[in-house]
Amino acid sequence: MKLPDKLTRKEAAAALGVSTKTLAIWEKQGKIEPPERDWRGWRMYDPEVVADMRRKMLGGDEKAQPSLALPGMEMSARNRLTGIIKEMSGDSVLCEVVLELADGQEIVSVITRNSIRRLGLRVGDRVTAIIKSTDVMIAR
Repeated sequence: MKLPDKLTRKEAAAALGVSTKTLAIWEKQGKIEPPERDWRGWRMYDPEVVADMRRKMLGGDEKAQPSLALPGMEMSARNRLTGIIKEMSGDSVLCEVVLELADGQEIVSVITRNSIRRLGLRVGDRVTAIIKSTDVMIAR
């Protein structure tokens, strides 16, 4: 039986726009407090704590953050990183967009100039990079 006014790990992850695995990693790294557990041992998150996590981990007020949901549509890409556009440069067709993440790291995306115009992107905007993990490289 679900505790009243509590969110499951899946619900909390959806509210944060991250995967359940990301929540587990944040907990393991000590970035978030371990939530209480129900009678089955399932993690149950207090909605106020989730809102606090969103401010702490993703930065800013929830209203200032982009919506991660597409009405009536699910997305297969679970890797989503929210950041601030630091720089945009490019030629007439393609543009390189540099995002600064909350922890100071940067991620770069190359998109069309038309997409920049259609989305109304500007330096300083808070945006979300959605990454399909089939093209992630690891180096050592």
